[in-house]
Amino acid sequence: MPDCALIDIGSTRIKWQLRDRAGHVLDEGASLVIEDCAQALKDIGLAVWAARVGSPERQAALEAGMGAVPIHWVGTQGDGRYGVRSDYAEGQLGVDRFCALVAARAEGRGPCVLVDAGTAITVDLLDAEGRHRGGYLLPGRQLGWESLQARLADRVAPRDPGGWPATLDPAPGLGSEPGLERGLMLGLSGAVDRLIVEARTHLGNDTVCWLHGGDGPWLAGQLTEFVTRRENLVLEGLWQIARAEGGS
Repeated sequence: MPDCALIDIGSTRIKWQLRDRAGHVLDEGASLVIEDCAQALKDIGLAVWAARVGSPERQAALEAGMGAVPIHWVGTQGDGRYGVRSDYAEGQLGVDRFCALVAARAEGRGPCVLVDAGTAITVDLLDAEGRHRGGYLLPGRQLGWESLQARLADRVAPRDPGGWPATLDPAPGLGSEPGLERGLMLGLSGAVDRLIVEARTHLGNDTVCWLHGGDGPWLAGQLTEFVTRRENLVLEGLWQIARAEGGS
């Protein structure tokens, strides 16, 4: 039987899971629409743990859709209570990044680099003592497209997030649209490779690298640095926090 519901409200998608007391995933879902999650979970009668990035309106929409179901909203804590300490500027480390760090710390004791390829691409460093050593931020490919498309509207059309190619042709583009598409994908993968190398100079050559996020599949195929694909690290971190708080 389910014991706990977990919700990750990202900048673009919302994802959720039902887990039993041992942490096994019994059911899960994802959507671009807040109401889909609320409809799936509003009558479950379970403890609900959630993390939100993006606008407060998305949080309000979930609360309205869930009705009387109480939600435990998780915030970023850098004081070590979940195994992670951070000197990041107050109020600036997103709760999604924090939850992923908690998940990494719970699973291993070695240094780790976490790459989240989502609306933004974030690269976070976690040392062997559980200290968050800072990180790097880049616009994701969709965000990069949207920021440049507005300035190139006479030559480049808006792109649906689902309209990116499954594989990348690295040849120079013979037009503004293919040039922008290939430039963004190759440029971002090259930047992430460099950031992983730089991170390992701070953490050590034995540092593992985990890649997660909705754009993880295409990015993994372009990187030359070795990474391990990990899904739902934010939800895994939420689970660890719920356990620590006695919520499951």
